[in-house]
Amino acid sequence: MLLGAAFITVYAIDIAIAERLTRAADRPLPHGAEWTAMCSRIHRRFILPAAVSVVAALAASAYLQDDRWQVGAGLMIGAICYTWDAILPAGTVLHTVDPSRATTRHLTRARFRAYAVRHYPLIVLGVGALAAYAWAHY
Repeated sequence: MLLGAAFITVYAIDIAIAERLTRAADRPLPHGAEWTAMCSRIHRRFILPAAVSVVAALAASAYLQDDRWQVGAGLMIGAICYTWDAILPAGTVLHTVDPSRATTRHLTRARFRAYAVRHYPLIVLGVGALAAYAWAHY
């Protein structure tokens, strides 16, 4: 359960930090495989562990007769739904953009900024789920 919540939280923090670094230092945008991985990895690597986290938390709640696990499961369900609704479409659009193209670099930076800002609620939901799981564990 903790790993699923940690995966999605660390992913969101990674995107937010990557955007901050490119904006703060006026560095070039990531290229090639790094850009592809940043825009598309949520599909495969983070949604499934988050879903497994929800199922495990609900099973623990039923087995232990403790409703505190359901708080973390609810937050993870919120994180999954938010990811499907806000982050996946933005990542799909961003994935189609060529970050090395000089004529549209300012638009790409703006899209990347919007993509990173959409991860802030995901960070809050992930940290909340981690806190709820820790609370239920002890």
